[in-house]
Amino acid sequence: MSNNKSVLARRALLLAALTLPAGACTTSSLFGQNQSLPRNTLSWRGDRLVAWIQKSGKDNMMAPEALALMDITNQGRDIPVRQIAQEEGESRFVVSLTNIRQIHDLIFMRRQGDVLLLHLSDTKFTRLASVRYPRNGKPSVITDTTFAENDFQQQIGFWFKAMPGR
Repeated sequence: MSNNKSVLARRALLLAALTLPAGACTTSSLFGQNQSLPRNTLSWRGDRLVAWIQKSGKDNMMAPEALALMDITNQGRDIPVRQIAQEEGESRFVVSLTNIRQIHDLIFMRRQGDVLLLHLSDTKFTRLASVRYPRNGKPSVITDTTFAENDFQQQIGFWFKAMPGR
């Protein structure tokens, strides 16, 4: 009799262990109950920056050379963007929004003398690629990650301060 109780207890424990993960799942999305909830894919700052660019920015076209190094291509043609530009001291800052890859990509640019420093970012402000583009030269990927990350942080810091309603 004691042997049967032991077998039953082990089976019950095994059954509970197998069904426990299923209890943690939710089936509401299977039946369409979750569709009224907003799906946020942006950081709150990213959401505000994208909205600001869409509302106040100007449509423009960017040359494809530097963006091709960042894996943004339009089959060799110029890239359509929406941009906001501002000056601070002797620096000119530009932020561009493009959807060429079917997602929001932010391109931050700063002129430093005769060189443009460009950074590709997602809307969570993760730097994805950086390019240096001399006025009379060819663009090249910035391989010094410390330099690229520091410049990227300076550029997004500028836009965080400039953003309305911060």
